Amino acid sequence: MDVLFLHVPKFSNYYKPIGPYSFVLYPPMGLFGLADYLIKNERSARIVHLAVEQAQSGRLDVRRIIEEHNPSIVGLDLHWHFQSYDVIEVARKIKLHHPNVGILLGGITASYFAEEILTDYPFVDFVIRGDAELPLLELVRQFASTQTYREVPNLAYREGSWTVLNPITFVADRALLDRLCFTDFTLMKDYPRFVSGFSRHLRVRGISETLQNLILGRQKGYPVVMGRGCQYECSFCGGSNAAHGLHGGRRQVTLRSPETVVSSLVDLERFGFDAADLVLDSFPAIEPDDLFLPVFEEVKRRGLALNLEVDSTFLPSSRFIESFRGLPGKKSFLTLSPHSQDEELRRKNRLFRYSNQALEDCLDELERQGVNFLLCFTCGLPFETREHLVEMARYQRRLRKKYSRMRLKTSMIEIEPGSDMSRHPDRYEIEPKRTRFAEYYRYHSQPRQNHWLEMGYTRRNDPDHKEVEKFFCTHFCERFKAGRASPLICSAVNTLGKTGLIQILDAFFAGRKA
Repeated sequence: MDVLFLHVPKFSNYYKPIGPYSFVLYPPMGLFGLADYLIKNERSARIVHLAVEQAQSGRLDVRRIIEEHNPSIVGLDLHWHFQSYDVIEVARKIKLHHPNVGILLGGITASYFAEEILTDYPFVDFVIRGDAELPLLELVRQFASTQTYREVPNLAYREGSWTVLNPITFVADRALLDRLCFTDFTLMKDYPRFVSGFSRHLRVRGISETLQNLILGRQKGYPVVMGRGCQYECSFCGGSNAAHGLHGGRRQVTLRSPETVVSSLVDLERFGFDAADLVLDSFPAIEPDDLFLPVFEEVKRRGLALNLEVDSTFLPSSRFIESFRGLPGKKSFLTLSPHSQDEELRRKNRLFRYSNQALEDCLDELERQGVNFLLCFTCGLPFETREHLVEMARYQRRLRKKYSRMRLKTSMIEIEPGSDMSRHPDRYEIEPKRTRFAEYYRYHSQPRQNHWLEMGYTRRNDPDHKEVEKFFCTHFCERFKAGRASPLICSAVNTLGKTGLIQILDAFFAGRKA
């Protein structure tokens, strides 16, 4: 085999109410497209999801997986910084037992820290920065022949004791994105297990699938590739416009055609998914209606029963809402992210897209049209004060009384590599806790870190991290929604988990059901 892709989640995590869990179970959306591209160019490729393999066999044997597939190159996605420790350790183990196999990393985090990774971890042979389709094909050709890599675009590698960063000259255009299939799940080993049990962001250890669904409330869903890039510069995001330029040379948004988006939706339903996330919302050269309305109308014409989530930076037009409300998926919903009720705080963090009045006018229309919607808010933004937090809780209470079609979600931000905050901390009056890859590696090696309540930086003024965390648990808890009692309920549930009572009850009811 030319390339074996391994998706490595973050295996060891801890969140107080649910205990140990696995995280980053979605592979990056582009991974299936890379495998498809190689196969269309007469190269062999396969994807193995290590969490799926662990569940199938009861243990994780990376050495056996490599021997079974006998690849020339193993490609590991290091897209999210949460994967840093697990990806590096899997790479280390592969090289130890299979020294002739080429170890390749890719994804946003690997791209941003390419030079540091190659310098500090000698068992990693290559990093492709940014878009990887053509660079990967050229790397495969060179690895099998002359092993001279100077002409491979976007590639970082070692030449003797030197780390070489080839120029980033390849950026995928629309024609290429439209030729790729991002939803051929047969390219993944044991894909039915992925669809049925791993098509969500996290998985709690030691409990049944039924209880997983009850606790997490997730459908079998998967994100659809809408395009690549972003036109915005949100303060904390590692996928912003400038970050894309730094780690991948992309300066503009490239969108897929509506026809190819629909083809992905058809695939998702055929493979057994219940829901699809349309997650790109950056439209510098096209009106959102011009992309989404043809998609919605074709979904209706085909009668696709998938529930769609459109994660939207823009406020939808009346035409958009009218078309969306007629979708066959009755649990479809729109997601809007004002982040904060304070417009000036949004401006300081480059998050201002619309006024509160415009937002509520839109919500009034969604309510009248019977469209379900999710509003997302954020704790932990730079320049946030105690008064901002108190006002956010008050604003959310008012919205709950006003809208019956609304769900609310509030999250703590965590600073991301390559974000404006990480590159220009003085601009935001903060001090990042992690700026080098080694610091992310060490941080994620500690399984009891709680990422849901971690900002990744310290402020130079109040409120500090502990105060924000306490306020978050009291006012914005998604699980218990019990105000000041939420932390107490959380501790009680955690104690039940430690005693094993939840697992005993889970097994008892599963046995009765059988």
